[in-house]
Amino acid sequence: MYIIFEHITTVRDKAWAWFVARAHGPYAFFWLCLLSFLEPFISPIVPEALMVAMILARREYWKQYAAITIVFTFLGGLTGYFLGAFLFREVEALLAPIAGFQEFQDVSNVILGGNIFLVMFFIAFTLLPDKPFTYLSGFLGAPVLYYAGGLLVGRSMRVILTAYLAYRFGPQILAALNKYFFWFAIIVLAIFAIYVTLQLNLVPGIR
Repeated sequence: MYIIFEHITTVRDKAWAWFVARAHGPYAFFWLCLLSFLEPFISPIVPEALMVAMILARREYWKQYAAITIVFTFLGGLTGYFLGAFLFREVEALLAPIAGFQEFQDVSNVILGGNIFLVMFFIAFTLLPDKPFTYLSGFLGAPVLYYAGGLLVGRSMRVILTAYLAYRFGPQILAALNKYFFWFAIIVLAIFAIYVTLQLNLVPGIR
């Protein structure tokens, strides 16, 4: 078990060193725009890590870095939505005859559908990857305005909070994020799970 945790720590330290190197390099803005755009639908790298490294390097620009991250993350989220919609049109005829596909659509539409604003808002603060929800939203035709609204509000709040904490507390915020974000995300995830349970009426007698 100790070896596993040691390996995780080593990987995390190497990843942070990469972000710091990019933050002090001549192409920091390019990397921030690229990672912010790709993360919602294809990249596993969270752009806030680079944003924090850039803020620690030049704290007076924290608002600009936050704004760039929000804009390109939002554009990436919309790209993922429309990719999902395009894929659905391409494979709809193939998937329709598959047993259980209609039930999957019905359940997904209950969770998403008119609730997509809250879904995308909650997902921004959990440990769940939002890529499946991004693609499913487009795939199942969830209302794009509600999807975009939830994406924008959730991501903006997460990015602005992270940027401000990095600006306000400097390097100390890294230890705090590593210590507390996991538990914060678990609480939000539990709230989201309860919400989904109630929407699907999985517990008889509870509305």
